[in-house]
Amino acid sequence: MADDQLDDDMTVVPLPSSETEAEHERIRASNERDQLLEKEGKRSRHNRGYDEAVKGTSAPEPEIDHIVDE
Repeated sequence: MADDQLDDDMTVVPLPSSETEAEHERIRASNERDQLLEKEGKRSRHNRGYDEAVKGTSAPEPEIDHIVDE
């Protein structure tokens, strides 16, 4: 089969993505919040533990706000 025939029979299909536009915007907004907090010298709750994980040190104990007996 000639290359011309291959091109005519092929249909371009986008790769499937699990990330929707709304999800992409949510991630972007989260990253912007994290960057603003970092500029203020604060760590976001979302980023806690990342530095320790990269350095190979143990993560700090989780903070417990409230315990409920059920």
